[in-house]
Amino acid sequence: MKQVVNTDIAIIGGGIAGLWLLNRLRQLNYGAVLLESDTLGGGQSHKAQGIIHGGMKYALQGVLTPATQAIADMPEVWNACLSGKGLIDLQQVPVLSTKQYLWAPGSLTAKLAGFFAGLALKGNVEALDKKDYPSVFQHAAFKGQVYSLDEIVLDVNVLLRTLAMPYQEIIYKVDAFHDTHTQFDDKNHLTYFQANATPLPAVEIKAQKYIFVAGEGNEVILKQLKHPVLNMQRRPLQMVMMKANFTYPLYAHCMGLGATPRMTITSHIAHDGKMVWYMGGQISEEGVNRSPHEQIQIAKNELQELFPWLDFSAAEFATFFVNRAEPLQPDGKRPDSFFIKNIENTMIAWPTKLAFAPKLAEEIIQLLAEENITPKANDLYALRAFPMPTFAKPIWDQLL
Repeated sequence: MKQVVNTDIAIIGGGIAGLWLLNRLRQLNYGAVLLESDTLGGGQSHKAQGIIHGGMKYALQGVLTPATQAIADMPEVWNACLSGKGLIDLQQVPVLSTKQYLWAPGSLTAKLAGFFAGLALKGNVEALDKKDYPSVFQHAAFKGQVYSLDEIVLDVNVLLRTLAMPYQEIIYKVDAFHDTHTQFDDKNHLTYFQANATPLPAVEIKAQKYIFVAGEGNEVILKQLKHPVLNMQRRPLQMVMMKANFTYPLYAHCMGLGATPRMTITSHIAHDGKMVWYMGGQISEEGVNRSPHEQIQIAKNELQELFPWLDFSAAEFATFFVNRAEPLQPDGKRPDSFFIKNIENTMIAWPTKLAFAPKLAEEIIQLLAEENITPKANDLYALRAFPMPTFAKPIWDQLL
């Protein structure tokens, strides 16, 4: 006899977006189950730098762009949760830095001052006195200017655990999905959905709504849907990590000549207690066509130019590639906000940014209400033997 479970919502994808949504649905008494075919956070989430953007890095040409405006209120939403006053209690999540900084090398100081003078920033940006600079910029050799931005930086790995642990009994590790596990009718209605966890018996999951928030994994279902206008794009990065013996925690964007920060640095403590500088921004975008060796050499040159008073000779370096999975854009560029497409009894969603996870969940909940999808049942007995996925290791502990 085929084993069947009945639930209100089946979430496919165990990154920050899927876990946040699971928390909110359970708070609203929806029956829900979350399925993950890899590790929790093992896609884009555990490779995120943890910055809760307020959008200032999208306005480096002196204009408040739609992307800036779409994300501007997210630091406030996350801060409420971190203080225990928001929709989800995140008081246990470490805040690595209460501010993200923006600095300009000496030659660009005037540009930086002019940039902020031309924007209505409502107190979100503050020019700092030298005594308030991050410690690495306290050196006499630094000739630039530093501003603080109203953007916090979180420990993403603890965030994953904080979101998962209250509901670990309804989070299941499954085999990778194949086209034989799902079936759609000619109206794109999902009529059959099977979960496998070899060597256990397969389980058919019957849900009012199937919500796919699996990043690149969404592509599997997109191929079956064959929707005329819904497709996925990948915007690749080659990120860089540097581990050194010195202790200069830094959370900052370096202003360059273009619309993207020359380099975005966050700091993390590796398993051996050493500090890791994790680098994105322009260097990671332009690095996709370089070999890892070339990318590391570029990073060394950049760091030595930006921090000539530091010694990087004994530092360890590593790079890796990551795809930002998003809805296809006409120009192939970054979407301004999160994305949801409602198709019959499925939703396809991409947060596009870590910071958008709360906003994405609230929009999904609103769509469920508009469809009159209300809590009914949650009979998950047939999944009782399925294991819980493990958590992804921090990327720096995997590679350094």
